Amino acid sequence: MSLVSELRKQPAKWKNKSNLSVYYLLVIVVIAGIAMLILDPNFLTVRNLFNVLNQQSTLGIVTMGVAMALIAGCIDLTVGNLLASTAAIAALMLQAGVRDFWVILITCLAGLAAGALTGLIVVKTRIDTFIATLGLMSIYQGIALIIPNGNNIYLQGKFGWFGTYRVADIVPISVIYFVVITVIAYLVMRFTKYGRKLYSIGGNPEAAFLAGINLGLNKVYAYAVTGLLSGFTSLIVISRIGQSQPAMGVSYPLEAIAAAVIGGVGLSGGRGTIPGVFLGVILLGLIRNSLNLLRVPSFYQYVMLGAVIIIAVALSNLGAFKRNGKS
Repeated sequence: MSLVSELRKQPAKWKNKSNLSVYYLLVIVVIAGIAMLILDPNFLTVRNLFNVLNQQSTLGIVTMGVAMALIAGCIDLTVGNLLASTAAIAALMLQAGVRDFWVILITCLAGLAAGALTGLIVVKTRIDTFIATLGLMSIYQGIALIIPNGNNIYLQGKFGWFGTYRVADIVPISVIYFVVITVIAYLVMRFTKYGRKLYSIGGNPEAAFLAGINLGLNKVYAYAVTGLLSGFTSLIVISRIGQSQPAMGVSYPLEAIAAAVIGGVGLSGGRGTIPGVFLGVILLGLIRNSLNLLRVPSFYQYVMLGAVIIIAVALSNLGAFKRNGKS
């Protein structure tokens, strides 16, 4: 019973630690914004800020799913290749003249089913989540190549509204998608039993099991959510570029994990908040945008981005380290 009592107390404790990390990260984002405003007055214009949000919206949507899985102690490396697979499915349907509503529905369901399959394989085989999803990543990449026979599928002007429409000719629709999904993820993780279960599973699996939580089923749910969000994101991407590409989304897994960890999510599970993840995504976008405004060559950007990620992760976790009594 002592473990069960501990389980009931721990989620609130983890959230408090993670909230402190969010404050540190918010300070970093503000400092970065001020520094860029000094270097380039055009940085904080409304147009440029919406450009940053628009560029980061697709990564941000995927990151929300990845972060929820990480909180439950599950790493998912399949999101990029799954995105490419569902994009090919959507593009083929659009090319065949299927109505937009059915394309959206079937693509999202395909992503959901694939994510659930990933979860089932991880749970039933009991292989380490990193190794299992690494293998599945290769399988989904093969599917992304098999469906279109290795070719790009062009939409010929179809479906452009889904990812390029601007509300009042100012706010990109993809930014609205990102914000809405972030709010939903926050409400789920903060106020629902399912969210508390994910924190419990990632933080103390033994206590969660003794409390009667079905560890395997909830992990499958977590992977299903990442698959659903990957499928949804694929629709935005093909709408923007007007085609599906077998290699699209390859960088998403590592970028999503980086953004989540920068936002205070622990790779070992049980820690992190959705507001922190949101700020992590925004910080990555600010870094990229600022380097572009300063006209830094792309090959130098990789070095600088990696250094900033390491520094940001160290600072964002500083509060949690202090709370744990670590130096």
